[in-house]
Amino acid sequence: MTRKLVFNPQQTFGTFTATGVKRWVPSMGLWGAGAGVAVAMLMSATPLFRNDVLVKIPVVGTYWEDHTPASDKPF
Repeated sequence: MTRKLVFNPQQTFGTFTATGVKRWVPSMGLWGAGAGVAVAMLMSATPLFRNDVLVKIPVVGTYWEDHTPASDKPF
């Protein structure tokens, strides 16, 4: 009985293959989410970031709303 050698090339995009990308997606997703949370926490003291981004988060956005009276704000 003769065995036939079958060659099935993988599709690549540059040097990336589908199996290699599948292996890295969960790790990159966790690192990306962690980086996003870190940026949000570090930038939460900046009024522009707080008003433009954090206040507009649906469930927890009210946590960052500013309830300081205008007479107590220096600028």
